[in-house]
Amino acid sequence: MTQPPLRDFSAAILIDDLGRLLLQQRDDKPDIAQPGRISFFGGRREEQETPLQCIVREVAEETSATLSPEDFQHLVTLDIPDPENVGGHVKAAYFIAHGINASTLNVTEGMLVIVEAERVGAIRDNLTPLAAIVLNRFLASRMSEGHKSVLFLCTGNYYRSRFAEELFNHVAEREGLPWRAFSRGAAERGSLENTGSMSYFALEALQALGIRPRGSDKLPQPCSLADFDQADIVIGVKEAEHRSMIERRFPAVAGRVLYWQVDDIDVAQPSDALPHLAEMVTNLIAILRTGDPRS
Repeated sequence: MTQPPLRDFSAAILIDDLGRLLLQQRDDKPDIAQPGRISFFGGRREEQETPLQCIVREVAEETSATLSPEDFQHLVTLDIPDPENVGGHVKAAYFIAHGINASTLNVTEGMLVIVEAERVGAIRDNLTPLAAIVLNRFLASRMSEGHKSVLFLCTGNYYRSRFAEELFNHVAEREGLPWRAFSRGAAERGSLENTGSMSYFALEALQALGIRPRGSDKLPQPCSLADFDQADIVIGVKEAEHRSMIERRFPAVAGRVLYWQVDDIDVAQPSDALPHLAEMVTNLIAILRTGDPRS
């Protein structure tokens, strides 16, 4: 039986001394994989080379940055079907390196792209599929560093879960609670009727509460198993909608999900649903101050 083509490589998220991400936009040439798209510096692992040795060499070759193995922190290793090549397989080690002086880099392949972590949503459509997967993982781990995390799930990650995420983080930061929230969609894809990055009704309700949404330019994202790994608590905002989706897509972790009863816009007006959701978020925060969210 023929083995699927394997891509075995290392790549790195480089972070400059201002905390910005230093990414690589590939040359727009037809003989290059994912031409013109944005990914990370890195490349194929040579024979007998460890993943760490590979990334040290590749970053030096592609940026002229002289970094030692100790400068790289392992983020994740993917061993999965290749989302960029039908029938292929990927074994890829991803690393993080901080404190890079962007002005000293001499990029020899592609073009340097500098973006603040909070603005990744603005380039998401231009990322390679693998870069999108890894950046999601990186941003989730960065957000929850030093904190426990709550994952809010609605259907398309456009309306209810986004409102809950922003409200939770606003109150948690204000009160010094060591918890942060992120949100995803329980469905594989959102509704075609969802235009823009976030529901107008969610934005309007948050603004009425005096909250300036930090993720208003972040595009909706479907949930992955890695998101469950990042979360200490997972909440589906409407049991009748989301239980079956989650049990079908993620049977191994479906039992972890807590459910609320907040209706979508086709059942309840935002003027009714969002105050209900705000009350549930407020109650959750009160419980987290003192004890078990399952109580």
